[in-house]
Amino acid sequence: MTQARLAQTPPAQTLTEQLQGRGWRLRFPQPLEAEFQRHYGETYQADITLAMLLGLIATLACGVGDWLWLPDRYYKMWAVRVIASLPLLALYIFARQPRSRPYLQWLVVIDALVGSLGVEIFADMANPPISHFYQGGILLVMLLIFVLCRLQFRFGLIAAALIVLLCQPFILSSTSLLSIGGREVILLLGLLLSLPGNFLIERSLRQNYLQVRLLSLQNREVEEANRQLQYLTAIDGLTLIANRRTLDSTLATEWVRAQRKQQSLSLLMIDVDHFKRFNDTFGHPAGDSCLRHIAETLRSHVRRPGDLAARYGGEEFAVVLSGTDTHDALLIAENIRMEILSLSIPHPESTHGHVTVSIGCATLIPDRDNSPALLYERADQALYRSKRSGRNRVMTWSAET
Repeated sequence: MTQARLAQTPPAQTLTEQLQGRGWRLRFPQPLEAEFQRHYGETYQADITLAMLLGLIATLACGVGDWLWLPDRYYKMWAVRVIASLPLLALYIFARQPRSRPYLQWLVVIDALVGSLGVEIFADMANPPISHFYQGGILLVMLLIFVLCRLQFRFGLIAAALIVLLCQPFILSSTSLLSIGGREVILLLGLLLSLPGNFLIERSLRQNYLQVRLLSLQNREVEEANRQLQYLTAIDGLTLIANRRTLDSTLATEWVRAQRKQQSLSLLMIDVDHFKRFNDTFGHPAGDSCLRHIAETLRSHVRRPGDLAARYGGEEFAVVLSGTDTHDALLIAENIRMEILSLSIPHPESTHGHVTVSIGCATLIPDRDNSPALLYERADQALYRSKRSGRNRVMTWSAET
């Protein structure tokens, strides 16, 4: 199904009510009925065309009986079969086209009329009792039309009525009362056996359609719930950026990738300066708002695949920069520091008068002798240097830390 059709999916309650309250009415409320008809055309086009092909083959294959029963009329009977097969072939070819789907029901009805007309002509050309064998072909037509074609019931009624009207002149033209009665019995028996089955088949198709739609809807609800759960377990609820768990997972993944490609991997550790004083002065709601603004700034600097901004814990944040050397990592860190300062969030307890951050930067080319834990350690040591040097600055790790 396309996204547009999925968007039109009725609620589960509507589908359940339709499924439980089907009764004897073969009709859904709109737009569910329109969607069912589209589904019917797409799903059963192959079955319908196969049944039409079988009807065409049967029309020609039964010509063997002409030679056995009516050798004196063999060529004449075959001329009728060929003439009858041409419209059946045309209907079959058109029914295979995607554009025929809205008209499949009518194509089946026309196919039924052509097949029934052929049967009646064959029966009329033969004499009893051979004519009764030909007349029995009407049962084959009904089997193909009402059962194998999965014709919907209202079109089945139309086809039945037209078949009766079409066959009536041939029946009345019979010279034998026995022949008339036999042909009437075969015709009515075929209809009595076919139409109830036709009704039950459509009812089953509609119930199956409702069940499939309901199951699909329930599956999508479960998938959406799973995605929401994954989102909640991966995202920090306050700042709406990645949490510590996602940070560790992403860093481990990027570590393996950088090791394989022998590329640099950088990590920024970021701490909000004097954040406890900020909370004490303005309260926790203001503190939460401050953290969200900082998180938004960090998010704007992670644009490449593999980069990640995360809340490390409390007022600490981290940024993973894949494929980034020390020089570029320091430039990004400095831009982050300046943008946070330019937010101009008042902080009277800070020596700068506004909220600032201290940033520690560490870069490694992963190999077998180091690990993500070492990158964490070095970035944390660089952050400590930044805070010890007066805060509101960016420092990189060095062996002299």
